[in-house]
Amino acid sequence: MKDFDLIISQICRSFGELRKAGLEPVSDAGTPRAAVAVLVRDNNGVAEMLVIQRAENPMDHWSGHLALPGGRASSEDTDLIDTAIREVYEEVGLALDRHQSIIGQLEDLSPQSPRLPPIVIRPFVAVCRSDAEITFSHEVAHAFWIPIALLRREGPMLTYKLTIEGSDQSWPAFNSEKGPIWGITQRIISTFLSALD
Repeated sequence: MKDFDLIISQICRSFGELRKAGLEPVSDAGTPRAAVAVLVRDNNGVAEMLVIQRAENPMDHWSGHLALPGGRASSEDTDLIDTAIREVYEEVGLALDRHQSIIGQLEDLSPQSPRLPPIVIRPFVAVCRSDAEITFSHEVAHAFWIPIALLRREGPMLTYKLTIEGSDQSWPAFNSEKGPIWGITQRIISTFLSALD
């Protein structure tokens, strides 16, 4: 069995049908919501995941970071699946179908740092065509595909260090061609990979 087929069968076994929580309406009340996509493609039998590098923007708390495509929910979104589909299209130009592309979801996560704005992020697992072309919006500086088998094999082998207000902080990070993948993106990817074990 090809790597991609194996990964997809593991995803389907692990996540099954979407939980009803993924279909809850987007609301303006309470903590802001967001959705991201763990986007998987078949590259000649190799399962790969899309990672973006956010454009430099002084108004963006995640400026320049490596991330998954996605963003904040809008009042126009019916639910968080709509949010993920809309954000993926806006950021990288990939049109996802909610019934065929979205195949699972992970648990909600929030940033652990009190310096970041409160937000609840729902990661969805989606597949796209291997020949799908990526077009960047102004929010994305770069994007690349990384083999899922490589992420599984190496794990978060790096330590990303940062000094914040005079205090040294460190986080586990995945290695990539564009630098360390750390923070909430590392947490989402680690959760995704652990579901495949």
